[in-house]
Amino acid sequence: MTDQKKQEQRKNSINPVVAGVTGAAIGLGVAVAGAVVVLNDKKTREKVKEVFTNVKDQTLGYVENMQKQTEDKKSEVEEKLAQGAGKVKKTASLAENSLHQDAKEAAYAKS
Repeated sequence: MTDQKKQEQRKNSINPVVAGVTGAAIGLGVAVAGAVVVLNDKKTREKVKEVFTNVKDQTLGYVENMQKQTEDKKSEVEEKLAQGAGKVKKTASLAENSLHQDAKEAAYAKS
């Protein structure tokens, strides 16, 4: 093909990005039009409100449950850390006492 024919084909072809954007815009328009038609009925609007209220309530319940679980785990971790800190202090104290005892024995053995 010659360069001129290629340029003509490019001019006549549709850019895929433009086609995608156009398709998305058309889809959005159809969705909005469908929503307007559906929401014109009062019973349907009430059902939609009810569904959104239920979803909101479920979401709030889920968030509250997660917060409670997080608080419980935090308390549990803090308790375990406190226990671990106590064990570390006790172990350090025993090690220090053992070192002092060994030092005393070594000093006594030199004398």
